[in-house]
Amino acid sequence: MRMINGRSPLSILLFGAFALGATTQAQKPSQPKSGEPNDDVVRVKTELVQTDVTVIDKRGRVVEGLAPEQFQLRVDAKPQTLVFFEQVATGAATEEKQLAAARNGKTAISPDSSSTGQMEDRGRLIFFFVDDIHLASDSLVRARSLLTRFVEQYMTAGDRVAIISASGQIGFLQQLTDNKVVLREAITRINSKYNPETIASHVSISEVDATLVANHREGGLFAYLVEATMKEYQTDVVNAVNIVKNRVRQINAQSSRVEIETLSRLESLIRSTAPLAGRKLVFLISDGFVVDAKRSNGSDVMRRVAQQAARVGSVIYSLDTRSNFLGAGVDTSKNDYPDFSGRTAGRSVAEDTMPQAPLETLADETGGRSYLNSNTLDDGLSQALAENSTYYLLVWKPGSDKQRSGKSRIDVAIKDRPDLRVRVRRHLFDPALPAPAKAIAASKVTPEDELKSALGSLYPRRDVPTSLVAVVDIMSKGAVLNLSMQIDSGNLTFDRANGREVAIVDVLGAAIDDRGVCSTFRQKLEVPREAVAADPLVKWKQSLPLPPGLYQVRVAVRDRQSGRTGSAMTWVEVSPLKLLPAEKH
Repeated sequence: MRMINGRSPLSILLFGAFALGATTQAQKPSQPKSGEPNDDVVRVKTELVQTDVTVIDKRGRVVEGLAPEQFQLRVDAKPQTLVFFEQVATGAATEEKQLAAARNGKTAISPDSSSTGQMEDRGRLIFFFVDDIHLASDSLVRARSLLTRFVEQYMTAGDRVAIISASGQIGFLQQLTDNKVVLREAITRINSKYNPETIASHVSISEVDATLVANHREGGLFAYLVEATMKEYQTDVVNAVNIVKNRVRQINAQSSRVEIETLSRLESLIRSTAPLAGRKLVFLISDGFVVDAKRSNGSDVMRRVAQQAARVGSVIYSLDTRSNFLGAGVDTSKNDYPDFSGRTAGRSVAEDTMPQAPLETLADETGGRSYLNSNTLDDGLSQALAENSTYYLLVWKPGSDKQRSGKSRIDVAIKDRPDLRVRVRRHLFDPALPAPAKAIAASKVTPEDELKSALGSLYPRRDVPTSLVAVVDIMSKGAVLNLSMQIDSGNLTFDRANGREVAIVDVLGAAIDDRGVCSTFRQKLEVPREAVAADPLVKWKQSLPLPPGLYQVRVAVRDRQSGRTGSAMTWVEVSPLKLLPAEKH
């Protein structure tokens, strides 16, 4: 065993792997790697394709118990026969098996429910993507209040939740957890990163204004801005025209940059959830932003987001946090030269609709819904949770290359029930299967790399199921973190050596906080087969001295013979006076 305090090279490597949570992968806009298939094409490796749908009645309640013959599936307006159908409970213990079986058109659940009744549900997977880059100060207050109400009122036992910010300001707390202490702390760290034009002018030009002017869609607006600039600077029309054009150019350049930054980080978040089986619910909390084809490729990035959401089983619900859609152009508190004439009549409508358009598109394309009034945020939250409690899997056999590619339009209705609405994503539902162990073994990575990768994984590795419990003891010289860990020997490979069968397991652990990795430890477990004959669970301990603070503790294991890995993580708050109870993951 070896313990390292301070900032060793290993600490730096490990902290870089996971300290910033899911958005670590999104610090730069994602770009397709050379040799990878174009994201415009969904490459389906099976003769069967599937989609997941939810059915809602007029009162917004999810409808369960429908039969396959009640569903009418059309692909490119042509009726399709279902070859497989199943109702799935989100977060149920059987969800992963049902999704895997559906790929081959098989039923995963045995008619004998006694065997599955003892299995524990996995709980819901819920992600809040807070677009703090496009969040004004008053909207920030509403966003924080909504998140707090979710944690205190809506979050149930078994739920795993992550609060992610577009700017990454939440830091290492941006991770999936069931620990409410961590989520509350994450909420307090959210601040508005909204950075509109900072020029010292009393003639306001919003992002929407700049887009309209650059696209020559509002000549009256441009004329007003020039006239107001002439009054403010007491200058002639030529100089005023140049001032307005330069401001419009700068605003559009900045807006384009943060637009792509936000969408790319949302894409990276959704992509990162691929190892998690089952449906994932993603709430996009934002004041909205403009996506304009003439200034950026934001539409392409949104299409990639929708395709990734289909592949990993994510559904996006958009929550618009704005309370005022008029914009600063007609707000007398922000503009000394407001204009209410008919020549800028389209301005208010544009301020309302243009920032909402990408929020609506992302929700619609992924089978979700958008709530575009700040007074409906709680309704949106509760309805989204209810709607995603159950969904139906529809599987059919594609009849053409177009259908196999995922470019076909899918429409689903319920026969003779016009009162029911079906929410269906616009892309094929094609959840990726875990990589085969042989493929992992064949890759050019060392055993040390595999162990570090398991430790730094965004989500626990399950090939060798690992559990971790952390308890803090307050000693005279400070706090000591006592870790109790265990794995099931049934997942280990035993090899005969020196006349007996032994499995060897390498262990790597770390405790991290905002500063990075505070402590790490290594262990080697030698597990004789006879030692687990009576109790198949392999148990061991480790102690770490830690100063007061909030920590995430991680442990990773690797079976030397098979190369399989496992990991676990938990949160603990160390205080000289009291200890908030740790929660398991």
